[in-house]
Formats: sequence, structure tokens, C-alpha cells
Amino acid sequence: MAGQPTILRLLEYATHRRAPFLLGLLLALLQILNAPIANAGSLTVNGITFSDHIGGFVLEKASGTGSLDDPFVLTERITSLDGGTPAFVVPMNFGNHIGSTHMVGFALIKVIENATSEPWTGFELELQSKLGVPSEDSDGLSFAQGSTAGRPFTATPFEEVTVKDRPYDRVEIERGRVPVGGHMKIALVITLFDPLPEAYLVQRPSRPVAIKQPRPSDEQIAQR
Repeated sequence: MAGQPTILRLLEYATHRRAPFLLGLLLALLQILNAPIANAGSLTVNGITFSDHIGGFVLEKASGTGSLDDPFVLTERITSLDGGTPAFVVPMNFGNHIGSTHMVGFALIKVIENATSEPWTGFELELQSKLGVPSEDSDGLSFAQGSTAGRPFTATPFEEVTVKDRPYDRVEIERGRVPVGGHMKIALVITLFDPLPEAYLVQRPSRPVAIKQPRPSDEQIAQR
């Protein structure tokens, strides 16, 4: 650190002058300068790097090879009611591990904990080649569009999973419930035709819609 020589000289001065307050302050400052900078979680498995640097969730574990028989398994905790967005980097020499015609293909299982303050009654996944811009046909990123590899996608404990390839690459998950502290498990595949510096899998949980109670009539109020 550039500031450490000056601080060390001040430490010598404080020790010589027996100034305990200044000495304690300088020691605390030195600890701050030497402290490691906290980084977002980033895990590389079989050449693919997954990261939680976008925020909204915590990436805890990653394993597997990405094949249909040995899919990548990501263990996550979503902490934001708005969901979280895993980022991933795939080298083109990774190849295709799912048997489709795409240049790159991998199978993925996501085990997600609901670490928010409300239950989930639905879930949506959306691929993005540019953060904030839904993936479309021209970017070469998809849920194995045009292939049956890895189909049907599943999402426990939900009953209905709909894969949409157009106009955007999305998976809609419905008819189920994940309580606070509960888990869901999603099985899917992801493919690329062209290299991308980084890609994103936006995850949006749905929450119960509050049921508005009918306003009591004047007669009911009078009877109370």
C-alpha cells in the first residue's frame, strides 16, 4: 500500500511519544489497509465460470461436467424479492455436451433456496447476451432452440414449465409454491452458436397477489 510507509513512521512516533490513542488509531487504520477486498462469488467448473456479481442471490456451490448424464449443479440462495441474475462465461472450446447441433451446449440443474421474506408462486428464467436486454435469435444464445435435447425442462415443486423461444428466450414456471426457507430444483439446458464475453440467466420469482377484502356494507357496520 502506498500509505503504509507514512503510517509506519507515525507508529514509531506514537510509540516513542507514548501516545496510546494515536497508536490505537494508527493500528486500526493499518488493519483496514491490509484487509482483503470482498469479492462476489465466482466458481469455475469444467471450464465454465459462474458468478453472482450482478447481485440478488448468493452462489454457494457448483459441480458436474455439463452433460445430460452429469449436469452442472448450481446451489444458490435468492435473497432479493426481485430475483437474482447469475452471469456465466463459456469458452467456445467447451464444445457441446448435450448432443444438439449448437457449437456449445450444457445441461444445468439449479437448486435454489427462497431466502426472501415472501413465498413464491411462480418463477421465470430469461437468457440475456447483454445485461438488461432479452436474448433473441440473432445472438445465438438459447435454451437449445430447435432441439429436443434436455426436454422437457422440469421445476420441482411446480407442475407447469413452458419454454418460449420467440420473441425472447424465456422459461415460465407456474402452478406451485416455494415457502420462505424452501427450495426449488430446475433442470434445463443452455446453448450458444457464437462466442460471448459474458451471458446472463435472469431469475424472477413471482409472489402471491394479495386478495383485497370486500368493504363491509353500511348495514353490516351498523349491526356490529
